[in-house]
Amino acid sequence: KSVSDSLSITVTEVNDAPTRTSAAPSAVSAAEDSANTTAASLGLSGLTYGKGGGADESSQTLTVKITAIPSFVTLWNGTTQVNVNDTLSVAALQGLTYKTVADANGTGTITWTVTDNGTTNGSSDPKSVSDSLSITVTEVNDAPTRTSAAPSAVSAAEDSANTTAAS
Repeated sequence: KSVSDSLSITVTEVNDAPTRTSAAPSAVSAAEDSANTTAASLGLSGLTYGKGGGADESSQTLTVKITAIPSFVTLWNGTTQVNVNDTLSVAALQGLTYKTVADANGTGTITWTVTDNGTTNGSSDPKSVSDSLSITVTEVNDAPTRTSAAPSAVSAAEDSANTTAAS
């Protein structure tokens, strides 16, 4: 003899964190003062992110929040300077450039967080992934500079200081 029974199982979708779907960004190295006036590329054009899970997350949007910028560089989105806590699109992240800060150098990390809007299964549960780019600005030997006023011209009569030195 046997008995038949059934059991209903419901699998509820959950929001998955975004993932980087490209290679990690390559470290950037530049000489001090090499990009003080003209911004240089950070090389992020090939950086891509996926929305995390399967088809249930395909309608989500991703935003990028800059979380750290080393003090020896500034970041730019076109002609607009980007600061810590600024929010960008992934496309804007891909196009970011940097300028070196005059007479500054060091090694540091630019970091950002990619966050989805968390609209899965009718609820809002945003998920994030953090990423970073190492940047080094190497010091350059600067020429000495005079830090005082130019010396005053000196005028003296011929043979006036032949035996005693004059200032």
